[in-house]
Amino acid sequence: MATVPPQALPARRGLSLSTTASYVAIGTGFSRLTGVLRIVALAWALGQSHLADAFNLANTTPNMLYDIVLGGVLSATFIPVFVDQLANRTKEQAFTSISAVLSVSMVVLVTTTVAALILAPAFITGLTALDTSAHSQLLHTIVAERADATTLLRWFVIQIAAYGFFALATALLNTRRRFVAVAWAPIVNNVVCIAVLVWFGLLTGRGATLASLENHHFEVVLLGLGTSLGVVLQCLALIPSLRAASLGSIRWHWDLHDAALRTVVRLSGWTFGFVVANQVAQFVVILLAGTAEGTDPVSSYTYAYAFLQMPYGIVAVTIMSVVGPDLAERWATGQRAAFLARLAGGLRAMLALIIPAALGLLLLAKPAVALLLGHGHSTPAETSTTGGALAMFALGLPGFCTYLYVVRVLQSMQRTKVAFYLYLIENALNVGLAVVLVHPLGVRGLALSLSVAYSVGALIGLALLRHWFGRLGTPETWDPLRRVALASLAMGVTVLVVSNFSGSTHGLILFARVAGSIVAGLAVYGAVAIFLGRRYEARSRLARRKETRRLVAHQRSAP
Repeated sequence: MATVPPQALPARRGLSLSTTASYVAIGTGFSRLTGVLRIVALAWALGQSHLADAFNLANTTPNMLYDIVLGGVLSATFIPVFVDQLANRTKEQAFTSISAVLSVSMVVLVTTTVAALILAPAFITGLTALDTSAHSQLLHTIVAERADATTLLRWFVIQIAAYGFFALATALLNTRRRFVAVAWAPIVNNVVCIAVLVWFGLLTGRGATLASLENHHFEVVLLGLGTSLGVVLQCLALIPSLRAASLGSIRWHWDLHDAALRTVVRLSGWTFGFVVANQVAQFVVILLAGTAEGTDPVSSYTYAYAFLQMPYGIVAVTIMSVVGPDLAERWATGQRAAFLARLAGGLRAMLALIIPAALGLLLLAKPAVALLLGHGHSTPAETSTTGGALAMFALGLPGFCTYLYVVRVLQSMQRTKVAFYLYLIENALNVGLAVVLVHPLGVRGLALSLSVAYSVGALIGLALLRHWFGRLGTPETWDPLRRVALASLAMGVTVLVVSNFSGSTHGLILFARVAGSIVAGLAVYGAVAIFLGRRYEARSRLARRKETRRLVAHQRSAP
């Protein structure tokens, strides 16, 4: 079979890497912001109740199933394999193999969607198996929650195929260095869901219950079909970008013996293992959440985790989306030095933004959640549970992002076996700590277990990379993070002082408390960061002048 010499993939014309990253960051920011508004709309329409738990349980299940059958495999193998095909084979050969991978993937997605439709009751019963033993006095409520969750899941299963098609399109666009549309498309989903939830809330007077949903078919259709419609439209929003991405050679091509498909299958063995490990851990956490105290432990955990995704998505996902294809290309073409430079630069940039974000989130978790969710049916006690869980998540945000960055590096190197064992350690630690901490700490214990597990996994992953490559950059590479840490410390003290001027948990005073803390914290962070940056530059100039004088003196004294 003919091959071509390794070559760099063409970047998207007209946009530099920094410009593309800016557009991606802005799009991801708006996406995460509308995602937060979606949670606010959900809490406003359903409250933090058993109905909210039924909705969140049903809406989480398609994501779990998608990750098991394709999601994890796709993110771990498709982009590196696609990049390798385009870099080392002719265009026609590469797109023939890519078409074979896409064709098989679409069949798997459709089959899984149909199976989920049929097995919906079994999935919901499994996810709530411990609820009856932990809350035997609420048996009637648990049965009603299962019934509503099953009904909603049957409307939600189409999301499996929609998420899959979106991810396949994302992989294709990333290999062509097109990132912007992917970052902006989720906004469509969030806007549609917000509209549906507001409509539902107005229709029911924000008084919907498990029993009322069973007796009003239109409300079920609105909530179920409307939510899934957002995911479908998110997928369709990528069509213009796909048409402009020079993918004319993509077609239906069924070939189970294609070389690229065999590579994906080979790499997917270990990938599928860590995806299953992830979903088993998530399954156990959801089971344990159902045993925690309160009327909405599943929703409290779900909302807190969704808030965690905002800084992760804006910063880490943006950087990993742009850096990932570069890492895969440089590794595939043997550019080791460039690979290491990109690895260290991406990690440094991510941590420089995540560290202050994590500290701010930790200190403002409870008042911020009270401000966002303290409407409609939600009580201060319910928002406090979610805020406490978010604070525990914030503790592990740097480790969480670093761990997933390391996994992305391993995927670009096609070392999925190593990623599997790393995930095995992380998930085992997460589940073990969750079992121990759920009863004394409730939902907060589940959040803390995840933070500790990912942070330990991040340290192990970084140790592996250092073992393979030596130092990941020079001391100067990481020196900016020292300045970030000092500026973050000053910001944290400021936020702590300002946020404690008032203990209000509602109204305009709460808004002023949160907004004032953010503004003051950002101002202090910026001032300290500028001061430290200028001091560093002054010292660097002085060191360069001394070195220059030393060299001149040495040359003059030479015979």
